[in-house]
Amino acid sequence: MTPEATVRELSRRFLAGDREGAMALLDPDIHIEQPGSLPHGGEHHGHAAFGAMGAAFAGHWDRTIDDPQVTGAGPDTAVQVTRQTWTSKATGRTATVAVVELLTVADGRITRIRVFPQDTHALLATFAPTP
Repeated sequence: MTPEATVRELSRRFLAGDREGAMALLDPDIHIEQPGSLPHGGEHHGHAAFGAMGAAFAGHWDRTIDDPQVTGAGPDTAVQVTRQTWTSKATGRTATVAVVELLTVADGRITRIRVFPQDTHALLATFAPTP
């Protein structure tokens, strides 16, 4: 399977609620990098850390992801661009941003994900009370 096909399948499984199937596409030593300014940010290694990162995210936001666009970017890399709406659980405020992800694939599993939200300031502003 090509890197872009692997990423499309990962997205399909997550969006279908097949978490176990999605996790099977992640290397056991998966390395994920999120912007450090976000509450779930930083570097995360392995399935357990992936789950902890997801739980930290879910403690702060609900999220919808629209229309993932995936393209190849070399023999082992795919780029995914999505439009995501994050809703603060504390305030109900929302922000919609583009998110670019660089995903590295080896032996049919994703080994690295680097996440680049378009505007982390807008995402963090969802925590501010409505004026």
